[in-house]
Amino acid sequence: MNGITQFPNSSRETFVGVLTGADVKRNIAHVFEAPEGATRLRIRLSFNPHRVAGFNNMITLSAFDPLGFRGAGHRHGCVHEVFLDSLGATPGFVPGPIRAGPWQITLDTHMVMPDAPVAYTLEVAASAEPIPLRPEPTAPLLRPQALVPPTAGPRWFRGDLHAHTVHSDAIWTAADLAAWARAEKLDFVSLTDHNTVSGLAEMLALGGPDLLVLGGMEFTTFWGHALMHGSHDWMDWRTRDGQGMAAIATAVAARGGTFIIAHPRAQGDPHCTGCRWVYDEVFPGPARVVEVWNTAWSSDSHNEDALALAYDWLNAGYRMALTSGTDNHGRDLRQRYGFDHVYAPALTEADILAAVRAGRLYISAGPRLEISARAGGESVMMGDALSPEAGAAEIQIAWADAPPGAQLSLIADGEARQTWAMGESGEARATLGVDDARWCLATLRGTDGQMLALTNPIFLSGFRAR
Repeated sequence: MNGITQFPNSSRETFVGVLTGADVKRNIAHVFEAPEGATRLRIRLSFNPHRVAGFNNMITLSAFDPLGFRGAGHRHGCVHEVFLDSLGATPGFVPGPIRAGPWQITLDTHMVMPDAPVAYTLEVAASAEPIPLRPEPTAPLLRPQALVPPTAGPRWFRGDLHAHTVHSDAIWTAADLAAWARAEKLDFVSLTDHNTVSGLAEMLALGGPDLLVLGGMEFTTFWGHALMHGSHDWMDWRTRDGQGMAAIATAVAARGGTFIIAHPRAQGDPHCTGCRWVYDEVFPGPARVVEVWNTAWSSDSHNEDALALAYDWLNAGYRMALTSGTDNHGRDLRQRYGFDHVYAPALTEADILAAVRAGRLYISAGPRLEISARAGGESVMMGDALSPEAGAAEIQIAWADAPPGAQLSLIADGEARQTWAMGESGEARATLGVDDARWCLATLRGTDGQMLALTNPIFLSGFRAR
């Protein structure tokens, strides 16, 4: 049998099947009985690589042992090979004992192109071979992240809320991601691999006094992607059997985590399977944070459309926070990313994520951009709200490090109310009456119209939250 070598005292099973367009966006389980005494499990999925109109099928693997999740391999390609034992596992999967009993190997059919049946073979083998000790990786000694004292604050911290490694579909390791974050002089970085947390332990060990690592995962579902931050445990991403996305968002919040709708206006099927957000019950439903700047501003994530969607939600009375994410896979590091600049009391996971949820951040590919407001004796920054009786607001926008020809705009209720031609740094002021607008933010664009920086909104006296 191709792909899996036979060992003494082994148990093996082969599943074959044919998928059609009717099988798209399903979780198709195959049950394998692992025998007592097994020490290693090998899985091999292969299917014919049909392309229809230039688009590929995408079928991935998830594994569950008798006690629960053992990994997910969210990767492209028509051959997937996985091993698991007590000391190691294929990236995306979790090392540990091969527990006797029923294992569920699931085919996640993210895309099965119509009119071209897909024949697949799934081979699973458990063996009792000796597991050799593996040397510990020779990584530099780093101070454990949990012992890093909080940085004196409050102040601005710069970081990335969306990145991947080889534990899903990226081409670089956790060490590569940490090295890149340090080279970019980031204060924090998140690991949000697709549907798995198998890389978090390694990534957290790479943190230190100069780099906070946030635990997370990207829910890579069939009808949209979302980021989970602040929880280091796996959560089921599959929306089925009454488990909808609203329930997942609520469960993340119940764990003390932060749920972020990712690239909501990205190109969807079949160009990027499941990438576009189409959950009616989370539009935005219980979600209050949305990624409006994914990878480069002009990418096929359609960030202009994502920002317009956020404006619509704000106009509907939802008090939203706006974030960015490089969605970095280690492929093209020359892009002009927008990083999150978060105003927090200290550089800790709890403080950074609380500030993100509160909208106390601006997004920038270089320049500094801040907005504040004063009214009726109150003074607020981005993410804050003036009281209903505060009255007309005096808006102040400050910027620095802007390129020649950049254009500053005050956006109120989704429309540009004032625009300034500006120098490298400076301040601009405007007044918004109670009946003029319910919320406002500032944008900074280059001469080519591309976004350079974007603040979160301030909620004015006329804003009535839903």
